Amino acid sequence: MNPREDNRIQHKVFEAIVKEDGTLTVKVPQSLSGKKVKVTIEEDREKESLSAWNELSGVLKKADALDIPRRDSKDIIDDLRTFRESK
Repeated sequence: MNPREDNRIQHKVFEAIVKEDGTLTVKVPQSLSGKKVKVTIEEDREKESLSAWNELSGVLKKADALDIPRRDSKDIIDDLRTFRESK
């Protein structure tokens, strides 16, 4: 029987660790012991995104700590006009 036609196939998600040598280590339920299984690998990009966000957040906090005077777009445009008119 073609497995794609078998509606009894169950999909389960397990977290695993891939060691430096490429060995995949995952703990599965005893019910799968001795059975043939299909392994699909997806990178956990959510953790990468969270790490990138934490890094960006840290940079923004450091920038806020510099206490640079805040200016809105109107102030910037007014300064640009004054600068142009002074030339």
